[in-house]
Amino acid sequence: MMNLDTTKRVTGKTIAYIVLVSWTLITVLPLIWMGYSSFKSNEELVRDIYAFPKALFDNKQDDYVVIRPQLNVIPDYDVVQDPRERVIIESTTISPERRLMVHFLVKEDLPESLQLIQPGDIVSVSQLPSAMQREIHWKTVFFNYRSAIARGNLGQKFVNSLIYSITSTFLVNLFALMAAFAMSKMQFRKLSLVVGGLIGLGYLISINSLIIPLFLMLTKLGLTDTHVGIILVYTAFGLPLAVMLDTQFVSGIPSSLIESARMDGAGTFRVLTAIIVPMATPVIVTVSIITALGIWNEFLLVLVLASSEATKSLPVGVFSFSSLTSTQLGWQLAALVVATLPVMVVYFLFQKRLAEGVVGGAIKG
Repeated sequence: MMNLDTTKRVTGKTIAYIVLVSWTLITVLPLIWMGYSSFKSNEELVRDIYAFPKALFDNKQDDYVVIRPQLNVIPDYDVVQDPRERVIIESTTISPERRLMVHFLVKEDLPESLQLIQPGDIVSVSQLPSAMQREIHWKTVFFNYRSAIARGNLGQKFVNSLIYSITSTFLVNLFALMAAFAMSKMQFRKLSLVVGGLIGLGYLISINSLIIPLFLMLTKLGLTDTHVGIILVYTAFGLPLAVMLDTQFVSGIPSSLIESARMDGAGTFRVLTAIIVPMATPVIVTVSIITALGIWNEFLLVLVLASSEATKSLPVGVFSFSSLTSTQLGWQLAALVVATLPVMVVYFLFQKRLAEGVVGGAIKG
């Protein structure tokens, strides 16, 4: 009997470990692949998507061809502040003849043997001075990231995503707690049932079904392609779930605490800020996680409501490489890393706090 129990226990642990390891691999391996593939050239990704990067790292013997100044070759320096004559070279191995891997070398810093080179001549990286070799090396290694950030304007889109996520999450928490407090702790039972039912109905309505009337309504209000309009929409779509979670949690807070506070002269706002908010911290964390991650990764609303680069978010920036330069897979992967990395950093820094929030939000008290 003892042996049978031991066998069952060992079997159960083995199955649990197999499931855990399998789930970890399924989750982690795609992230690892995305990370190292973002340092691969487009040609490497097309040739073998699983191979480790080489072309962008092993670049000391790369050949470059001297080219003439052209309209599609944009200088990476201020031509007014630095008028020194430069030699423009383009890689013959990485995106050749596409004017993507281009360097501007100060002519006076080149060896005498290279100062007379003309368009069409071939120059090897090993022939250049050490300082130029190092600069070209690091620019080549981070070619995908430099191109994605510069050509996709990811910096502005990153800031927009932060604005949308932080502002909308704050408003969702504020309005949801106020509504939950009113419906669960104030004497509006019949009205609370009606409001709760309408909020629950709002949770069942998808973004896809409302995208066209929502766009027409915001157009009439002059709120399309504005930060305010997008934040209001995110707040509206985030409220139903937040109100339901907050109401369930706040209803479990003892009413005697609220009554005691009122007897001490506390008003409604004081009760909300001094009693409800501190005790509802677990559910606030839960709502914040769900809302912020949902907004950070949301794509359709911003794609439809934002038409200018000043209001687009990071997911739209990642998608833009599919339509503008669909063959530059490395740029897309680099943009995905930029979009994914903040979420991973927040998770690892606040892992314990997030776990407490999720557990606390799921269990009252």
